[in-house]
Amino acid sequence: MHLSSPVHDRISSQRAQRAVVGTAGTHTTDAPAPGGKPRIWGRPPYGYRAVAGPEGTGLRLVPDERTAPIVRRIFDEYLDDRGLQIIAEGLTADEVPSPGSHGPRTGEGTAAWSKSAVRAILVNPRYAGHAATGGGKGAALCTPVLSTDVFERVRARFEARRARPERDAAATAAREYALRGMVRCARCNRLMQGTWNNAEPYYRCRFPAEYATANQIEHPRNVYLREQSALGPLTSWLRSVAAPQWRVPPLRTADGQARLDAFRAMEPRMVYDDSTRLLRVKATAGPDGTVLRGTLAL
Repeated sequence: MHLSSPVHDRISSQRAQRAVVGTAGTHTTDAPAPGGKPRIWGRPPYGYRAVAGPEGTGLRLVPDERTAPIVRRIFDEYLDDRGLQIIAEGLTADEVPSPGSHGPRTGEGTAAWSKSAVRAILVNPRYAGHAATGGGKGAALCTPVLSTDVFERVRARFEARRARPERDAAATAAREYALRGMVRCARCNRLMQGTWNNAEPYYRCRFPAEYATANQIEHPRNVYLREQSALGPLTSWLRSVAAPQWRVPPLRTADGQARLDAFRAMEPRMVYDDSTRLLRVKATAGPDGTVLRGTLAL
């Protein structure tokens, strides 16, 4: 089953552009040129522009008057306890140019911000004037956008959140999602996330209205799929199409980790269309990995 579509291709292209064009400056380095002068490869990180330094010193990065204030806003909002998603949604709602759309024509066709774009900015040491690779001639090429104190406070907050103890193990274990990581939304092709509603598992694709507008697609704010609505038809279908010699596990009777293992053994991949209530499925069976495909009405 081909899990692509014109909408998916457009969104994937936009995401790839945002990732490559410089949220964290991953394609911008300070490696010396053959003549010994520091060089800047690729596009400057969001919030910066490249200018000629003093004669014989090559290019340097200086804060861009249009986008450097956005970088400072992101750091300030994070220190004000706003989450990455909330920051991203606020920037999109305010029609702030995203990293993928900044440049000579900033403001034309502004794309939606993502959590990953916000996070990439928050962890980029260049904004405090540090070289991405640390030390060397590159450090002198970058003029800070914000103070070292602000950057270190943000880094400390990231480290503290990574060190937080996990939620109660018993409560987490009680919430098993048999289809976790297997179901995508047909409208945007993103993985649907497990969520617990009315004491049972669901899968949700949350897509704020401003994201849908920016990406020019129709998408409800939330698309929900009840696990039990998919599990029965999926189990019946797998039993009907899999040959007896493949010994499909007793998916309906298995529970907890055993059921999860049974599903994962068949490597199912699903796309759910909420407008038609159809579930497109691709799975494998048997030692030769025979591919099974089907469309199920839920």
